Amino acid sequence: MKYILSFIASVFFTSGLVAQQELVYFNHTQVNFLIGEESEDSQQKAVVPSFQTFNGIRSGANWGIGLGIGVEPFEYKVYPVFAGIYYFFSNVKYNPYLTFKAGYAFSNSSKKFNNYGYYGDFKHKGGLMVIPEFGFRFKMFDYEMTLSGGYRFQRLKSKINQGNSTNYIYEHQVDYNRVSFSLGLLF
Repeated sequence: MKYILSFIASVFFTSGLVAQQELVYFNHTQVNFLIGEESEDSQQKAVVPSFQTFNGIRSGANWGIGLGIGVEPFEYKVYPVFAGIYYFFSNVKYNPYLTFKAGYAFSNSSKKFNNYGYYGDFKHKGGLMVIPEFGFRFKMFDYEMTLSGGYRFQRLKSKINQGNSTNYIYEHQVDYNRVSFSLGLLF
């Protein structure tokens, strides 16, 4: 992962230095709707709302790179922290763009259970996340809005400690593969 981020950063800064274009700060704040299969056994919801904000720098009119954070209520709340790269194709009224974000969603929640004589607790961990997206940015009421769609992979892990006489501990992992639709504000 660190090799990929190093490569992206070197390409970004090298292209900016060769062209000698100024670096400009930008923020992209999004409300996402992650659509996927509902599952009763793992309490997965069919639609999961998500909120993310991304802060970065742009080199010229086309490339952007930065870091973001968010909050998402899957089976439990997770807080993604990620790096990303943007490519804006042109500077016209309806400007298409591509973005790739990758990082880790953190969680530190836990929950106790008592089912049919078995008791213990869940310690929720986070997991890897990957988000490729394609979208359009456009002007609306003096603001730059975005509308995008993409794919979302999110892995979440839980450690389960069953506190009966065997003190049984095991890990549970769920992979979410979701289609993402987003509405955002870019400034």
